[in-house]
Amino acid sequence: MGFIIMSTAKKPQLPAIIENLGLAVKADNFNSILNQSPPKGWLKEYKGVTYQPIERVKNNLLTIFQDYDWSIKDVRLVANSVLVFGTLSVWNPVTGRQSHKDGVGAWPIQLKSGSKPLEIENIIQDAIQKNAPAAESLALKNAAGKFGKIFTDGGSDVEFNPIFSREVPIDEIKQSQS
Repeated sequence: MGFIIMSTAKKPQLPAIIENLGLAVKADNFNSILNQSPPKGWLKEYKGVTYQPIERVKNNLLTIFQDYDWSIKDVRLVANSVLVFGTLSVWNPVTGRQSHKDGVGAWPIQLKSGSKPLEIENIIQDAIQKNAPAAESLALKNAAGKFGKIFTDGGSDVEFNPIFSREVPIDEIKQSQS
């Protein structure tokens, strides 16, 4: 039995083994859009923290996906915080597949001044009514951010590498679509 030394064999490149190269390039281009940093004008700052307002995230979801579904799966009180768990569902306009991302958000419950974090009896009267929606907004933003950097504050350290749209000659793409 002989061994083949792999260093002398030409390894196939990923684009060469993709069944529908044209679709892969379109998906690559779409993912490149999703993974752009948001323009600075979309961001706000509060107490030194940069964030993208929930209204902008919702607008981007509608603009990019045309529609989305958001469902809350669970709401919990942990210590003096409201935690919201939800699932964001969209239809990918390139592949036609439905995709789901889970998100979690937490927001502290307002307590009377001087209270310790676990003194639940000192909750301000309408605190949960105000703080639960804030936690829900954070959960939705957390889920949307998993679709791409365009939904975040731009600080993600995950970088998208568009292998198909950069490395595939247009003639190969056209040939794969025929």
